[in-house]
Amino acid sequence: MEENKELIESKKSEDEEPIDIGQFLYYLESEKGHELASRVLAIIEDIKKATIQTSTSHAKFEKWLQAGIVLVVVVTASVLTYLSKFDSTLGVLFGTLVGYLFGKK
Repeated sequence: MEENKELIESKKSEDEEPIDIGQFLYYLESEKGHELASRVLAIIEDIKKATIQTSTSHAKFEKWLQAGIVLVVVVTASVLTYLSKFDSTLGVLFGTLVGYLFGKK
């Protein structure tokens, strides 16, 4: 614990008072302190797991959405070409839409 005090004191500027974290470290070494630290770590792990699950489900949804939009663009372009209604303006619009979907990260 003396090493921690020296390290903290060496990083302070001259006008600050020394910080005594010895009591806090002593509390963490006790049974109640250990329980508190375990609970805090469990909460952090739960938040991390929830974030990972949310981002995973969001990524899956985004991939399905991209696939659906590309399918709609291909089918629409095919139908419009068959009906001779496909022009350069629609080609640019469809190309921009699909390029945006695959270009963003």
